[in-house]
Amino acid sequence: MDEGRAQIRRPQRVADYFCANFHITTSGHYSTPALAATIAELGVDRVMFSVDYPFEDISDAADWFDAAPLAESDRSKIGRDNAIRLFKLKMS
Repeated sequence: MDEGRAQIRRPQRVADYFCANFHITTSGHYSTPALAATIAELGVDRVMFSVDYPFEDISDAADWFDAAPLAESDRSKIGRDNAIRLFKLKMS
């Protein structure tokens, strides 16, 4: 290949672009099977807990999330750590 020419990148699968560029929230989707499928497809680092207040009840969302069958490390990522990283929040 000519050294002066830029390399042509091969197109990735649509799923690869999605997994590299999107984050998903739980807002409006308090479904354990949907959460498990999302984690399986995108990975736990791309999922964040969220509530669409005032259209959703915060207590219902929190109760569902607290009872969801997750490892505590994953619950921490989804409930807090992923948002801190994504939004570059400074925590004291």
